[in-house]
This record gives sequence, structure tokens and C-alpha cells, in this order.
Amino acid sequence: MPREEIPWFPVIKPELCNGCGDCKVLCKPGVFELGEPDPTGIHRPKLIVAHPMNCLVLCDRCVPICTSGAIVLPKKEDFEKYVEYLD
Repeated sequence: MPREEIPWFPVIKPELCNGCGDCKVLCKPGVFELGEPDPTGIHRPKLIVAHPMNCLVLCDRCVPICTSGAIVLPKKEDFEKYVEYLD
């Protein structure tokens, strides 16, 4: 199945994101980018999911790195059918 048809990607809850950028640094496929700058210049920009289809299906490494708990992924059980495991 083409990757574009598999809805596995993170969602960031903006109200929880503190703009630390740890997810952006960790994610080698480049799913995350900085969002719009804070107009007041006081807070860091929040992160956004800029390239959702770059996310590797069933990868969840970004969730534990997010100390604010802003990153949410779908349930893995719903996506096992899209992955072929090789020995």
C-alpha cells in the first residue's frame, strides 16, 4: 500500500507543546518543523507536523522524548497490517 494511504503520523497538541524542539532533533525523517513565531517574542515557536508522510509506520520514538506530552500517535494495533517484518 502506498505510504500516502497509511494515516500513521503524529499529532501535536499545541496547548501542550513548549517549543523545546527535541522531537525535531530526534526525528531523522524530518516530520517536525518550527511553527509560526510568537508575535510577542516571549515564547518559543511551537512545533508542527510539517511532513506527516515522512513518519515511519509504527515508529513512536518521538512520544517519550516529548516531556510536555504534546505528541500523540494512533494506536499501533490498527496499523500492524501495513508492516511486513523481515528476518
